Parts: sequence; structure tokens; C-alpha cells
Amino acid sequence: MFTKSKRVNIVITFVLLFIAGIPVWWNTTTTYRSNVDFTEISEYYLKDNMTQTKWPLFKQLFDQVGPIQHDIEVKTATEYSLSFTLLNSDPSDIVPKWDFPYLSNKYIQPFIDQISDIANFTVQSKISHYASLLKSPLYDSKEKSYYIPSSFLSEYINPNEWQLDTPSTNQPTLNFIIYIPKTTQSPLYIRSNQNSNSFLIPQWGGIIIHNVNNNKKNNNNDPIDLTDELEDQMISFKYQLKELLGINNENNKNNNNKEKREKYLEKDIVLGNDEINSIIKRYAAENINVSISTLYSLSSLIESLPNMLVLDNIRDQVKVATESLGRAHQCLEQSDYNCALQASKQSLASSESAFFDKNMLSQLYFPDEHKYAVYTPLFVPVCFPIIAGIFQEFKHYKNKKLNK
Repeated sequence: MFTKSKRVNIVITFVLLFIAGIPVWWNTTTTYRSNVDFTEISEYYLKDNMTQTKWPLFKQLFDQVGPIQHDIEVKTATEYSLSFTLLNSDPSDIVPKWDFPYLSNKYIQPFIDQISDIANFTVQSKISHYASLLKSPLYDSKEKSYYIPSSFLSEYINPNEWQLDTPSTNQPTLNFIIYIPKTTQSPLYIRSNQNSNSFLIPQWGGIIIHNVNNNKKNNNNDPIDLTDELEDQMISFKYQLKELLGINNENNKNNNNKEKREKYLEKDIVLGNDEINSIIKRYAAENINVSISTLYSLSSLIESLPNMLVLDNIRDQVKVATESLGRAHQCLEQSDYNCALQASKQSLASSESAFFDKNMLSQLYFPDEHKYAVYTPLFVPVCFPIIAGIFQEFKHYKNKKLNK
């Protein structure tokens, strides 16, 4: 049997241990939140009589560039992956090969070098086989050719069904495919006002249908080099890449005449200085706009979710993004648009890295209610004996006092 003093000491010990354990439990279960400074981003959105109070030259740049619509253009990024695929429908008809390094160095790389300031470009190529249409194309007995109506392209061609291997990256990938139809569906064209062999998929890439000359086919299934035949296709891909990146083609601007457009596709692309300067301004403006919007969204997200994990690297990324925006504005003050572009790229990369951080996203759906639901079954059994002991000793004390 415990004496009265021992019972009291035991109860007091349990109470003290419980009280001492509360801060430990609280600190070990509280989500860490670094102090992220969004002051400058908030100031940018504060307006007084429609006058920008922070980074006013950004608005002037946006007005100068004009609105950017992404109906066709790919989203702005600091890196792009360009994937070129020679896609053969039936290797029993033909086994194609190409000297892609030669084609790339002659046509693609010089164009990339001209626009290398806006982003980093990585280029890859491959040859794939066994790619079929969703359904058989229509046959024109007069022309002795097959065709796909341009208004029903999606019913015949779906690149997702071709199971193309795309690079594993968070950056946008633009796909350029040369499709070789099988013999039983060749020659194949896309029919609109006149036969064509290429089309653009907005924000995704471009596809060119290439009909191999029957004289080149053989029955030995030896690889057939199509490099010479595909040089014109590389020029077409450059026009498609230009359109996907939102780079205006002066030869083709405001020109809806398809015949004239096809004529211009016969000429290679060489960007002029004015066109390059326009590209630099456009991408600087879009990078800045996306960076500010991303940081503002991140600020709202962190504020609305108090249980979100916010590590120090998020604070550091936001700091780099904000400082880069300030540096971009200083470059605009000096009318140095190339400098502004480079600063905007750093801001874009840092802001998106902070927003899409995996450690933050993993904590989005764990509110306080979850914490209480997990720990309540643990603490109630521990608390009950302590509360019962306190109540019992209080009862003993009260009875003793009444007896006296």
C-alpha cells in the first residue's frame, strides 16, 4: 500500500511529466515554416489611382510587347527539349535511316544558335516503327492517292497512340515527327484547298507525312538512307518551331494565302536583328509576368494553408527570384533588354522551383484535424489515469478537511 505522501508525489510527478512533454510534443508535430519575404511582390500589386508603385517599367514593357496568347505557342520556360522522330509505319515495307546529326547541324542548330538567348535547347532524335493511323485514310481514284481531310485530322492521327518516348523532364518538350505511311496507304496527303503533308499541333509540335519513292523500296529490308529527301522537312520543322515559340515570321505575317505560305516554306529561315530584338523583348516580358504571377500565387498558397511545410530553400528561391526581378527592372532602366532577359530567366527558374517544390506539395492535405485525429487515441489513455489520480487526491483532501 502506498502512503498518502507517496500517492501525492506520484500524481505530482505524472502531472509534471505531462506538462513538460506538451512543449516537446508541440515542437515535434508543428510544421516548420521558414520566414519567406513576399513584401516586394505585394507592393507590386498595390496600386494607387491606377499608378504602379513597384517596378513601373514592367508595365511599360508589357504594353510594348502586347498580350501573348498561348493558343498555339508553348509556355515560356528556361529550357526546351526538341525531340525529332523518324516514325515508320511498317518496317516490312521499308527500314529507313537518316543522318540526323548532319541534318541538325545544317538546319536546326544554326536556328537554335540565333535564339539561344531566350532559353537552353536540347535536341534528341530517334527512329521508331509500327505506328498506324487510327483508321484507314480515304482513297482518291482520280489522283491515285490517299488523303485525310484536314478538318478531321484528330480522327486519323493521335500522337499519344504512337507511344513515343519523351525525355523525362519538367521542361516543355516539342515533338517533330516525320511519319512514313505503309505502302497500302501511300502516297498520303492532308487535303484542304490543296494537298499538303504537314500540320501543327498547338503547344505540342509538328507532324510531316513523308511518302517514300517506291523506286527506293526493296525486298531485302536493307536500311534505306532518306537523308537527302528529308532536308526540306527540316526547313518545315524550323517554321513550325518558330511558330510554336511565338516568333513572328515577317514573310508570313498577316498572310493567310496558303499558296504563298507554301512558297515561303521553300526558303530557309534567317532571323534579322530586328526580329531577334523583338524575341528578346517578348520573352523578357513573359518571363517577368509569369515569375510575378507565380510568386504571388505562392504567397497566397502559403498564407491560406498554415500547415504547409515551408523549408529554408523555399525562402532562398523566393529571395533569388525577387532579387532577379529587381535586377531585370534595373536593366530596363538602362534599356538593356538582353540583360533584362537573362535576369528574367533566373527569376522564372527560381520562382517555379519554389512553387513546385515536392516538400511543399506533400504537406498540402494535412490540416490540424488530421493531427488531432492521430494523437487523441494516444493521449486520452495516458491522461485518464492522471486526471483520475488528481480527482482522487482532491477527494481525499476534501474529506480530511471535513473530518477536521
